[in-house]
Amino acid sequence: MLLRYILVVFVYFACVLSPLFPWFPSAHQSTAYINTYTAVFFVTVIIIGLLLLPERRMERSMRSSWGESIAWAICGIFILYVLQIAAALINNLILGQPLSSEHTAGIVKMAKTAPLFIFAVSVIGPILEEIVFRKILFGSLKKVIGFIFSAVISSLVFAAGHFDFPHLLIYFVIGFFLCYAYHKTGRIWVTMFMHAAMNTIVVLLTMNVQLTNTTGWIHWLL
Repeated sequence: MLLRYILVVFVYFACVLSPLFPWFPSAHQSTAYINTYTAVFFVTVIIIGLLLLPERRMERSMRSSWGESIAWAICGIFILYVLQIAAALINNLILGQPLSSEHTAGIVKMAKTAPLFIFAVSVIGPILEEIVFRKILFGSLKKVIGFIFSAVISSLVFAAGHFDFPHLLIYFVIGFFLCYAYHKTGRIWVTMFMHAAMNTIVVLLTMNVQLTNTTGWIHWLL
């Protein structure tokens, strides 16, 4: 299991850092660049899916019921939305950081150029992140150091991994709640659904709404 998890993490970071490879198109946000990045996402999720095929399922006693899990998945979307608002206000009013995110704006700009990229960042991205940051990192650490410390570490790495440092607090809060949801349900698909739904909402709203300072708080999670 350990070797398999190491390989999954390696493949994930190879995907994230793929624009740095020599074979990657050099023109940032060009059609070739975006199409190549999209293809890398699809290949990555296939490889990681194959690596995790032998994964044993958690004991039934460690998982919530299907009804509870579905409730968590649906209600979690709204909870994430509220947490984003609260964290954004604290980040802006107390820490003085901007409401809008250049990181997300750049991703949405790429999505407008190549619509298939929307699926890559809205669905495949969250699936990969939940596997790496919640299932592997948080899940493995929790067995050793307990929920609180493992959730903090996982959320910090999750936040730093977005390279959107003015909004670290927002990503940290999101990551911590996703750790809690996975801890309570024992089903990684629950957090995948929450994460993908929120990413989709962010992308669609950002593509169709003229953002102002009062709507900038919808501009994270990707």
